[in-house]
Amino acid sequence: MTSSFNVTQLEAAINRARATQPATGPESALTREVALMAGLYGRMIWERQERIALESLSPAERAALTTWLDTAA
Repeated sequence: MTSSFNVTQLEAAINRARATQPATGPESALTREVALMAGLYGRMIWERQERIALESLSPAERAALTTWLDTAA
């Protein structure tokens, strides 16, 4: 696996996860993995980061992202 990823890869990972694990309930609650990646996405946008190193993520963020990140791209 790559040691870093960009915002486009993260968007694709979120979309793959949402397609497989759609939001549920009356509040349209996101799954934990999607919520973690969405928070990471927001952080990247807010801090204007084009790439983030996997090592800088929390263990939960890293696990969610590595589950859904397309390593073939």
